[in-house]
Parts: sequence; C-alpha cells; structure tokens
Amino acid sequence: MHKKLFYLLSGLFVALLTCSCALQSGQQLLRKPETFTFKPVHYKVPSPARVVLNNGMVLYLLEDHELPLIEMTALIRTGSIYESPDYAGLASLTGDVMRTGGTETMSPEKIDEALEYIDAQIAVSIETESGSASLSVMQKDFDQGFDLFTRILRSPRFATERLAIAREQKIAALRQTNDNPQSLAFRQFKKLLYHSNPRGNLPTIDSIQRIERSDLQHFYRTFFHPNRIILGVSGDFSSAEMITKIKKSFGDWKAVDTPLPTVTPPQNNTVLSLNYLQKKVPQSTIILGNLAPKKQNPDYYAFEIVNYILGGGGFSSLLTSEIRSNRGLAYSVGSFYRADVDYGVFGAYCMTKSVSTAQALELMFDIIKRMGETNLAGQLKQAKESLINSFIFAYTSSSQMVAQTMSLEYDHLPPDFLTLYPAKIEVVTLDDVKRTAHNYLHPEQSIVLVVGNGEALDKSLTRFGPVREIYSDIQ
Repeated sequence: MHKKLFYLLSGLFVALLTCSCALQSGQQLLRKPETFTFKPVHYKVPSPARVVLNNGMVLYLLEDHELPLIEMTALIRTGSIYESPDYAGLASLTGDVMRTGGTETMSPEKIDEALEYIDAQIAVSIETESGSASLSVMQKDFDQGFDLFTRILRSPRFATERLAIAREQKIAALRQTNDNPQSLAFRQFKKLLYHSNPRGNLPTIDSIQRIERSDLQHFYRTFFHPNRIILGVSGDFSSAEMITKIKKSFGDWKAVDTPLPTVTPPQNNTVLSLNYLQKKVPQSTIILGNLAPKKQNPDYYAFEIVNYILGGGGFSSLLTSEIRSNRGLAYSVGSFYRADVDYGVFGAYCMTKSVSTAQALELMFDIIKRMGETNLAGQLKQAKESLINSFIFAYTSSSQMVAQTMSLEYDHLPPDFLTLYPAKIEVVTLDDVKRTAHNYLHPEQSIVLVVGNGEALDKSLTRFGPVREIYSDIQ
C-alpha cells in the first residue's frame, strides 16, 4: 500500500514538474514576435549561364536536377504601349490568340490535344511593356513540348474562330469590370495617372470589336524577332544539349535592324486632381497617388521602406492601423509601389462606407503628409527585415532565378542589381526615410479618384478642392 502511494506521489510530482516546464516554455512561445532575435540570413543568388545566338537571341540556362521538369520562358520586347489608341487591346489579343489560334502546320485543336497528351502547359501573354511565352513540361516529353512551343512562337496561325472567342471573352471581362466598383476604380485611376501617355490607353468594347485577324498578324510581324527575345531555361537538362536544340529551332530565324518606337516616360502631376465617378453602391473606393522613384533612382530603396511603413506592410502599417484598426472606417486600406525602369508609381487606397468617405480621405491625406515627421524608428527595423526576407524567398526555385535574371537584362539594369538589394535596404537610415517621404509624397499634388454614391457621402468632396466628375469609358 505504501509502495503504491509512493509511486502515485512520485508520478504526480513528475507530472507537476513537466507541467511547470511546459508552462515556462509556453510563456517563452507567447512572447511578442518582435522580441525574438535571429541570426542574419545570407543568401547568394545563383547565376544562370548566358549565351547569345548569332541572330541576337539571348539565352539564360540554369540546370536543376531535383525534379524531372523543364521550364522555358521567352521575354519579348513588345507591349500595349505600342498600340494605337483606336485599337487598344490589340497586344493582349495577339498574345491570347497566338496560344489558342494554332500554327501554320497545326490546327488549334491539334495543338490542344498534343499538349494534353503530354500534360504540358504553354501560355502567351502581352502586358503593358513586355510580352512572354512559357512552356512547362516533364523532362521525358521536352522534345515534343519544345516543338509545339517553337511553332507557336515562330508561326502562329491566328485562327479567325479563336479570335472571335477571345474578343468575346475580353468584352465580357470589360463588362464585369464595369460592374465591379473596385476594379473600375483601379482602371480609371490608371487612365488618370498616365493621362495622354500610351500607358493610359486601355481597351474598350469598341476598340476590341474593331480588331481583326490582319491586325494581329501585323502586330506579330512588327515585334516578334529573335534579337528582341530573351529565352530562359531551367530544370532537368544538359546545358550543352539544350543550346544545340535551341540553335536548331531558332538559329535560322532572321533578326531585324528596325529600332523599337520611342515611348517617353509619363509626367508627374503638379496640382491636385480630384475626380469622382458616380456608382450606386453602399461603399466608396478611394485611390490617390502619383509617380514615384524609378528603379535606378538612388531613392528607390528608401521608398520601398516608405511604402512598407505607410501601407504596404499590412496590419502594422500606418494607414491600416489608424484608419481600419483604430477608427474602424475601412474594409481594406493600404498602399502600393511599383518601380519600373523609367518611372515608378505610388498609390494609397481605401474601401469605406459611403457615410465615412470624406473622413477616410481626410485621414489618408493627413497620414501621408505627416509621414516625414512621424517617429518611425520601430517601423524601420521591421520594414527592413520583412523586405529582405521577402527578397530571399523570391528565389525558391531555379525558374524564379532565371526569370529575375532575364528581367534585369530586359530592363537594362546592372547584373548585380538584385544581389545588392538586401545590402542597399539594410543601410537605409531613418533620415533617408523621412527625406524620401518629404520629397515624393505630395497628396496636395496627387491624382485622387473616388468611386461611389455621391448622394450618400458624409461630406461634399469639394471641401478638398474642385471636383471633376468622370465617367466609365468601357462602353
């Protein structure tokens, strides 16, 4: 009996001791995340091999034998910036129908069947300032997949029936945009920001309906040439064999000497432009912004941090913590920054109830204005860590490494631009952040757009300045 009692008490003591240790461990785990310290992460970005064919096509190759998969991407110097405003949407349609419209020797149906048989994916798209074509295929089926990829890239058919389908899909998407206040707001903001610059020429139902097969053929012949293509390959292959195959498929493609048309960078706004688009909905979408530092601007790194602290950093950002968390005025609020080669774009957005529209906009103005005067020492450390970690995790696959390297050459940026990014972010000081915010954040000179029900607003927007009512141009 005494033995049983002894074992029982011993077991109870051990259990209590275990619980005590667990509680102490749990208390450690429940500490605030910002109190944890970690060793700095160092990461060296692998460099793909670079080869140039006689016709000017640039190749980047990075072997990765972990999986029996090959990824191939062509980056093409083209884009919707080269469209006529009357044919806005032509570039995008050209990319779509290149993929779906067959080739000179294969019908659209045969292409689809062949890709399905080997479970491969080919995609083609043309955006504002670039075009791309991609192939993803198992290593054992690469030759067949690459043959289809080559045919689509070099001899697209642009089948009329597939163009008709693509047109209807574009028109349906435009009509959906017209019915979605947030999508409509970002579309109209882009037009207002770029104004008369070609980057602001966006497709309408009329411009899409105007596009014929001959327009696609002409656009393709104008821009698709080997010396305007950077081709990247990653995955399970031998570089020597891959170069031989690419030369065989693309080596006889003739280069052109005609330079691309010159497109000037957009110009920044110098006065407040306050715009309103009437939409009978119970909430308002607010967007304000202006041009910002380009990638080659020394202030690019500091502005990355400015944007993160202001609204790009999620719930910890100034806009989100004040307007959403503290005031409860927003469904969604934040900011974005996209840097290009010749210019950058900054914007802040807020989705709020109609009856709090003016109040939310006033807070946005105030927070952005005070950005250069606020004590940001704590936010600076968090922003640096987050941006550097995000950079590192952008290189989790060989295909991403190749794509980033291709983008550097496409944008005429120095080869070490990416590898220097963490160090450049790390040396940004609090004074750099405040100076950059002061130099570039000018809400009193920004483009402002409010999409919502004017009859339900808490206060008239005229309290901020002259208001211009605009209308959707989709149809």
